[in-house]
Amino acid sequence: RLARATGHRLVRVNNHEHTDVQEYVGSFQPDASGSLVWRDGALAQAVRHGYWIVLDELNLAPSDVLEALNRLLDDNRELHLPDTSETIRPHESFMLFATQNPPGTYGGRKVLSRAFRNRFLEMQMDEIPEAE
Repeated sequence: RLARATGHRLVRVNNHEHTDVQEYVGSFQPDASGSLVWRDGALAQAVRHGYWIVLDELNLAPSDVLEALNRLLDDNRELHLPDTSETIRPHESFMLFATQNPPGTYGGRKVLSRAFRNRFLEMQMDEIPEAE
């Protein structure tokens, strides 16, 4: 609702143990003529066009997917697309949000490193009762 109320497009990625880095950055895909063309992934689109992106269940994503975020979240603030050698600087309206359930409480979630978590502002939320 906040994105809509402020005029921003919101993109969401549902992470899981099989999330591929190509879902984030993009890949070469066949067009109607059968030629391979580059198509940005969800993160690359958001960075390039200034969308807001929610990376849901981030601690379910494989390590290579998390590593793809490092340059974007550190002082460089850029996203590198290895397959095209392009580096994208974030649009001024770009915003990244991540959510996760705590490891240990829910299956398959890993503990993210302190160094990685320090790149985010963390907010802990209590479980919402079903009545609400």
